[in-house]
Amino acid sequence: MGTAAALRRSCHLRGDGGDGRCRIRIGGHLERWCRLKEQLGFALHSQLAQFLLDRCWRCTWRCSPP
Repeated sequence: MGTAAALRRSCHLRGDGGDGRCRIRIGGHLERWCRLKEQLGFALHSQLAQFLLDRCWRCTWRCSPP
């Protein structure tokens, strides 16, 4: 089972409603997260998460040795 499928199954088993949402715990960093979301102009937390994942993926891919 792939990682995404495992995460979806885990969220479903926890009873998160089966609507594709899942909780991510960021500890004491919520205030910083919300500030960044506002600074970048995102309306949804999922938009900020996607932006950061995409940015991280591009950097990792470019910076990796051949």
